[in-house]
Amino acid sequence: MVDRSKRHEAKKVFFPSNASPGRLYKGISVERPIFQAGQTKLERPVVPRFVRYCKWCAKSFSGFGGKKPFSPEYKDAVEFLGWDLKSNEFSAAITFSLLISLIIAIALGFLFWLAPIVPDCTAIDQITGDTFCELSSLVEIVGKMVGSELMAMGYLIAPLLVLVFLVFNFIQKFPLKKAKEEEIKALTYVPEVVGYLTMSMKLVPNLEKAVEFAALHGRGKIATDFQKLIWDVQLGVYNTLSEGLDALAYRWGKFSEEFKRSLMMVRASVLEDTEAKRFALLDKTMEELLDSIKNKMEQYARDLSQPAVFLFYLGVLLPLILIIVLPIGSAFTGQPLARTDVLIIIYNIIIPIAAWMFAHNIIKKRPPTYEPPVIPDNHPELPPKWKMKLGKGLVDVRFVVAIILVAGLGISFVLSTTGLYLDEETPIIGKDKSVEEVIKANFFVDDPNYFELGGTLDQKLQTEGVVDGGDRTIIRAVERQKFFSNPENDITPYNLLFGGLLTVTFAAAVGLYYRNIYKRKMQANISKMESEFKDSLYILASRMGENKPVEEALEHTRNFLPNTLVADRVYGKTVNNIHVLGLPLESALFDPNYGSMKNLPSNIIVSSMKLLVDSVRLGVNVSARTLISLSLQLTNAEKVSRLLVTLVQEITTTMQTTAVFIAPLILGVTTSLQKIVVQTLLNIVQETSQSAPSFATIDNPALQSLSFETLFGQTQNIADSLVSPAAFILIVGFYVAEIVFIMTYFNTKIQEDNDTLFRINFAKAIPIAIVVFIVSVIASNSMITLIGG
Repeated sequence: MVDRSKRHEAKKVFFPSNASPGRLYKGISVERPIFQAGQTKLERPVVPRFVRYCKWCAKSFSGFGGKKPFSPEYKDAVEFLGWDLKSNEFSAAITFSLLISLIIAIALGFLFWLAPIVPDCTAIDQITGDTFCELSSLVEIVGKMVGSELMAMGYLIAPLLVLVFLVFNFIQKFPLKKAKEEEIKALTYVPEVVGYLTMSMKLVPNLEKAVEFAALHGRGKIATDFQKLIWDVQLGVYNTLSEGLDALAYRWGKFSEEFKRSLMMVRASVLEDTEAKRFALLDKTMEELLDSIKNKMEQYARDLSQPAVFLFYLGVLLPLILIIVLPIGSAFTGQPLARTDVLIIIYNIIIPIAAWMFAHNIIKKRPPTYEPPVIPDNHPELPPKWKMKLGKGLVDVRFVVAIILVAGLGISFVLSTTGLYLDEETPIIGKDKSVEEVIKANFFVDDPNYFELGGTLDQKLQTEGVVDGGDRTIIRAVERQKFFSNPENDITPYNLLFGGLLTVTFAAAVGLYYRNIYKRKMQANISKMESEFKDSLYILASRMGENKPVEEALEHTRNFLPNTLVADRVYGKTVNNIHVLGLPLESALFDPNYGSMKNLPSNIIVSSMKLLVDSVRLGVNVSARTLISLSLQLTNAEKVSRLLVTLVQEITTTMQTTAVFIAPLILGVTTSLQKIVVQTLLNIVQETSQSAPSFATIDNPALQSLSFETLFGQTQNIADSLVSPAAFILIVGFYVAEIVFIMTYFNTKIQEDNDTLFRINFAKAIPIAIVVFIVSVIASNSMITLIGG
């Protein structure tokens, strides 16, 4: 056998005399419960990417870093975050980011201006008059839309400059933003960590053990700081743990005053001469802490009301206003503001992105409370991936979705082309009108190109003496828009559009719902089990407090709670493993093949059972007191979670109603309002066009120079570039889906940070919203027809 001293000699590591302290400390290793899962030696902490970026900028571009020190606000934030970041490194990162973003913006500007990268199919051959495609610069393409390449350059450069500002602001505010995020997280993590501190202090009034216990079981930056504090004390950074706790308390005090006060009270409890006084002080600590957290939660809930209203304005009322403003703005400026592509950019890109960023920013300020269990796809209690239960069998969800798509789109096409009739003269659903039908019914000519160049109307205008081709083009464009804007001549394929929207919506909802519903049911069962588990700890602890073995206490708890999930799944399976398989307590719980914790994705139950195993080694009485304290701690954590849900319930209920009913209803009316605005605008255009020559008779040079085009911009653009009703319904319908997605995300995440629940809520909300939207479009169109008739 090798002598122990020789083994120690073999492990010796010799360092050069000039070795740094960090290299010396790196060789230190300890064996303590706190350093589990391989964390048995001092390791270099992971440097945040932002800090690495700042250091790279300072190293690569040393001239960018200034000598100005951090302001007190930034200094506190950097120290609180524990970043090894100097002011010159931070300044270098800001300067470099600003310059590189400006250079990229300028380069993109020249690319838009000079590089022929976009196909343009509107070019006209000067000899044949035919159109052909050629590559043009983006500025030329946009310039043709807005009438000026200089204005087009402004439209393209402005977003780039905004992005430059956003990059600069992001880098500059990042440390403050991260510190604020940790401050918000502390609303949840502080009660947990202080709860573990008081739990340990009630068992053994020893600060070192209490800090280790809190560091092991706590979450977030506070637990990490406790772990670092233990190392700092062992390495001599602080003479005593109390000294380190003072430094930690004052560093946190600028961001969490309640945590600072709680640490001081926990420290003071050691000085109490009786156990009763110590318990009273520790209980008072938790009570004051929870009251402070409650006040902050209430303030957070109050602060939510204004952002929620703003989200409603941005997502619902703004599109309603724009549908009035854009056509009128197009008429007076001559700009194609109501074109299909412009509306797609505004409705389906700009507004949704703005609403999403606003909602996401609000959600990031939400304190993290209850963490729902994460259910993996391969969990044995779930159906196989992409399978849904149908009766006693399983069906592939993708197959069901494909059937819905094929059947729904096929029925929509049939209804659009032939309709649905009780008999030859009694339609249930009339077929969609075609251009040929409405032209023949109104003008008694069989000419589908009635309003086109060379069509019946064009020939009629020539016979009436309108020789100028431009004038005829203007008249044909205005007459075409007026004619098809009339509800009686509406050729929008409603059956096809509405059927397609419903089909795609229901197919997506079915796929999304059945991909997540089984996970959600399991989450609900585990949440119920966790709630039962908190109460069952009292039963378990009371039995162990009578000096009964833990196996007997587990069996008693199972029998005492026969109709609960936790009795069968946790206690029953553990007892069976002990009695039937003969496993010890730890293996009965955590054996990888037979343990009762296997395939139980609940951090609360698993961590509590680990605590049970560790505390039983100290005796059943100690374990009983530990479980009682743990039950109180879990109850306090649940109070914080429920408090937030209760406080935001009014806002979330309003937002849910808005997302599913109010927003689709208003946006459905918007599609009909668009027709009224367009028709009214065209009437004004036509009347002004007819009265425009009268300006020449006025004895005023300024008024004599006015013309129809001067007053209303490019007349042909007004009529030709307005979006068609069918395209507008598709644009708004897609926008309804986007805004329901954003509002459902906002509504769900405010209540609970649960992606599975969000997907279920969206799958339930989107079909209702689309149905409300379609009914709103049909009802508003019918009302307009009645009023117009």
